Amino acid sequence: MKIDTDSLVTFLITWGIPTFLVVRTYLKMDTDERDSAKEDFKSPHFIFTIGLLVIGYLFASFGNLLTLNSIKFLGIFLLMIAGLTITVDMWRINKIKSMLTPMLIAVAIIFLIKS
Repeated sequence: MKIDTDSLVTFLITWGIPTFLVVRTYLKMDTDERDSAKEDFKSPHFIFTIGLLVIGYLFASFGNLLTLNSIKFLGIFLLMIAGLTITVDMWRINKIKSMLTPMLIAVAIIFLIKS
């Protein structure tokens, strides 16, 4: 297990800046908004769409960082499941935009596999 310096910088930028911004925004919220955000994050809809997408990318980028293909492929598998559930969820609203999601996730997966 070797940590690649380029992957470390990418990992810190990709995950550090959004994490800092989310925590800062959460701390600025009042109590009612915090409770509403907690309920939104606990909903099954959020967990199976955005949650799986974020966790899958986290695992894939962590696998790239540590050069462990098993973690990387687990993340890619979670990304595929997230793409499928987001497509099914969006299909009811807009059929054209629902086809864009799996294509974008497929491009992300291709870049993750090649790196």
